[in-house]
Amino acid sequence: MTMRELLDHAIEHGCYTVESSGNVHGLIYRPFMTWISSQFGFESELVERTPIHLSGRRVRPGRVMIASVSPEIREPGTPYPQRGGHLVLVYAVENDVVRFHNPSGYSHNSDSAELPMHVFERFHADRGILITLAS
Repeated sequence: MTMRELLDHAIEHGCYTVESSGNVHGLIYRPFMTWISSQFGFESELVERTPIHLSGRRVRPGRVMIASVSPEIREPGTPYPQRGGHLVLVYAVENDVVRFHNPSGYSHNSDSAELPMHVFERFHADRGILITLAS
């Protein structure tokens, strides 16, 4: 399945909004969770009002979290970042370090980025989706 086909399927299932200009905008969590369960066999759990130092305890091999963060996470030195509005894939949280993929990051910080937990927390909106491959 191509990326375009995948996006089209996600839109059909109500996972995104499409602006009048045709631009795709904003992942809608609950329809996305239903779709990835039915289409790909993933189990998912909505995480709301939960800081990363708590939700991150549940990330482990076989379970990742799509986390809502500020797009300013690309520049960790940003003094007063907003919280939320951008998604990253958290794949490990250990020793007070959050490791994540940032698909729209810069080349030096997109594939496998990491930040100390206290820095990641400044950008994190305390929400996301825990995703596990169903057994």
